[in-house]
Amino acid sequence: MAQVTPSVAILGGGINGAALARELALSGVDVVVVEAGDVACGATAWSTRLVHGGLRYLEYGEIDLVRESLSERERLVTLAAHLVEPLTFAIPLERRTGGMLAAAARLLGASRLARWLAGGRSRGSWTVGVGLTLYDLLSGRRWPRHRMHRGGAPGLPEVDSQRYPWAATYVDAQMLFPERFTVELLQDARLIAADRGCSFRVLTHRTVTADGDGTLHAIPNDIAEAAGERETVVWRPDAIVNASGAWVDRTRASLPWAEEGPQLIGGTKGSHLVLDSPVLRAQLHDSGVYAEAADGRPIFVLPFGERLVLVGTTDLPYRGDPADAVASEEEVAYLLEACGQLFPAAAPLREHLLLHYCGVRPLPHAGQAASPAAVTRRHLLVRHAATAVPSWSIVGGKLTTCRSLAESAAREVLAAVGWPVRETSVSRPLPGLAGAEDEAARQRLREDLQAGGLSPAGACRAVRLYGGAARGLLAGDPQVAPLGPCGLTAEAVRRAVEQEWALTLDDVVSRRLMLGFDPAFDLPTLRAIAGVLAAAGLLAEDQREEQVAQVAEGFRRRHGRALQESTAAGEQDIAEA
Repeated sequence: MAQVTPSVAILGGGINGAALARELALSGVDVVVVEAGDVACGATAWSTRLVHGGLRYLEYGEIDLVRESLSERERLVTLAAHLVEPLTFAIPLERRTGGMLAAAARLLGASRLARWLAGGRSRGSWTVGVGLTLYDLLSGRRWPRHRMHRGGAPGLPEVDSQRYPWAATYVDAQMLFPERFTVELLQDARLIAADRGCSFRVLTHRTVTADGDGTLHAIPNDIAEAAGERETVVWRPDAIVNASGAWVDRTRASLPWAEEGPQLIGGTKGSHLVLDSPVLRAQLHDSGVYAEAADGRPIFVLPFGERLVLVGTTDLPYRGDPADAVASEEEVAYLLEACGQLFPAAAPLREHLLLHYCGVRPLPHAGQAASPAAVTRRHLLVRHAATAVPSWSIVGGKLTTCRSLAESAAREVLAAVGWPVRETSVSRPLPGLAGAEDEAARQRLREDLQAGGLSPAGACRAVRLYGGAARGLLAGDPQVAPLGPCGLTAEAVRRAVEQEWALTLDDVVSRRLMLGFDPAFDLPTLRAIAGVLAAAGLLAEDQREEQVAQVAEGFRRRHGRALQESTAAGEQDIAEA
């Protein structure tokens, strides 16, 4: 007898929910992804944007997590090379000795003893060297090895060599736009579902309610209704996975059959700065810096494209609504000061701040006594007992391990609904990789796009956002005149709505075209994008200025960026950005 195809509801459209949707589609089940906001609008968008093994996890004895992360790191730089690229890191070192006993105490779980032994002093080069040697061994033979250097050596980031007479270098990877990565995961899931003959839907800006028998109602909120999405989708899935990140406990509480149980999430707030400082960017030499602030917290100073610098992060316990988390003035000052101590000759000022962003990490709840740094970054799949339909919550996770998390979660979910694992994503590339496999291919693609009519800025942005799929921008738009100095075209705006599940002006600007990180983004560009949406019937004409004002106010309130009526950046600056 033919089996009836099971359906799985995934509550949450962040990177973990998207990866799981793709994994389940590979086994031919029906999938519905429901998101209360927009795709990738939570912790996915507010991370440090790194794909890494977690060097400091070694001190907490999480060797299995580091091994898994390093394996996934190598996989991602191969299968998503257009979005994930290797990045060399430098660790500035103040001394040769010290930190070994503190590291051993931390490994044994004696956090207080470790802090006492550290005494506020940084780790010495011998301690760091031991950790990096183990990191190398876990990375495998093909990954570059770490090296030790004298401070001020050519090519190293130009940190204060008087304070840091030594430096260690190693290689991890960077994912500039995890929002785009998430979109591609969902696009690939849609392609897979069409090929396998199963159904796949993504419903954003929806509120989910549930009946006692497990029937779900995905109800459009005001934002979705304003965009023309008025249908309430009702269905009874065979399984439910709560992948709502920092909102996991709130989502679980909305399901009437779920047991109350212990708190699952103990989120911490992480803030970041995006700096527009040419001097500081030049001193990085295309490498990242991983250091310790004065209070011992890890600090990253990273190149963010060819022009900007990303500085992060804080790690503060957070108890409020994750949607309300905003970087405080104290956090901004803390990060600026920490960066200035590393680079005194290019110490950033408040005037260099393009924007700040903040998110809540969905870490496992570990009680009041645990320090944020000591809380595991391991992901957990928690099965809820005695539910109307088999139900789970995903706790924790990070960008690097989203695929392996999805593979293990799909295996458990499919076993519960009596369906076999038919295929996994272990060797499946993302759609945008074709035609953008390496830098030479990407350069040819940029040249072809310029020959087709895109500006240099538009070609650079298109390849960075879409990889090989950027060629589609020419096919759908015979007039490729840019909408503004960012080099965008009307076709890119239409693609965001027609192919990438964007419903609002903010969805398009913030998580499809990634304009918040462009120094040239201004109010005229925002109005031009709103005009394209209105011309396509996706935004009411009488709401254009109101939507523009709302998005601009959101940038000011949440990110400290006031959009201007015009920018002074030239075409060359935009291409570099």
